[in-house]
Amino acid sequence: MKGFIKNVSFLIALSLMAIAFLSSSVAAQEVILRAGDRVNLTVPQREALDRTLTIDQQGQVTLPIVGKIAIGGMTVDEAQNVLLRALRNIYPSVRSISINLLGEESRRTIYVQGEVVDPGRYGFEKNPTVWEAIREAGGTTATAALDVVRVIRAEGEYQRTFLVNLKEAIETGKIDELPILQPGDAVIVSQSTAIHAGTGSVKVIGAVAAPGPYQLSGSKTLLDAILASGGYSPNANLKQVVVIRTMPDGAQLTLTFNFKRYLDEGDIRHNPLILSDDTVHVPAETTGLAVFKDPRFWLAVMTAYAAVYAILQ
Repeated sequence: MKGFIKNVSFLIALSLMAIAFLSSSVAAQEVILRAGDRVNLTVPQREALDRTLTIDQQGQVTLPIVGKIAIGGMTVDEAQNVLLRALRNIYPSVRSISINLLGEESRRTIYVQGEVVDPGRYGFEKNPTVWEAIREAGGTTATAALDVVRVIRAEGEYQRTFLVNLKEAIETGKIDELPILQPGDAVIVSQSTAIHAGTGSVKVIGAVAAPGPYQLSGSKTLLDAILASGGYSPNANLKQVVVIRTMPDGAQLTLTFNFKRYLDEGDIRHNPLILSDDTVHVPAETTGLAVFKDPRFWLAVMTAYAAVYAILQ
């Protein structure tokens, strides 16, 4: 049962992290224009300007009279705004334009992040598997957690996160059975973490799946600390997460963060860097129902009942 709760809590934490990740970066689901792409330009007020433009190796397209305009590396919407401004400088009567990427269906862009050699955006001729996407990014680093590779997928207005056990697929030789990715998917390879009782560890306590000290190397945040402990519990009060830090003079500094605001709104002020020897406390939510689960409450009820019964006899 404990293992089940840990897994559920971990999945909830990862799903909410996925929402923060995708809501903070719209470009992760948008096609970025690059050299060789062809776009169809439509100018309602000057049909003579309608044409197909090809982005050259410098990321530029050529418009009549206007000249070369750089749109490589932009989204379609961004490029449309740039071209409209350029055209209006020469043709004031132009009030609107539209551009469409030709052959967009052949673009299969996958985003690979985390513990890989070369994180970034990669294009494929056909939909790749999780392993093929990671291999295109140079493979994993030595500290990668291969048993919990995350895939984040946009589905309409929502996002879905599912886990892939790449370690098991490699060990059993079932690489070909790994899930097929869809255009726009993001593959996140997390860093492997383990309980570490030595100095320099970060202690995570309270309403988390697996409280304990964890070794977090490099620049890690509150999110990393919570994920290292298996994610927060369903009853966690994320609005008042406390970080306790020992200062050089021995004094203790207590900082409170609204971690829920970071998850919901992407407010990075509430996802601070965590230092070695910090203690992270995720408190449990206090509700009216919680008192009924406390044995002391029922002991008090029985004591009061006995007292009243004695008086009435």
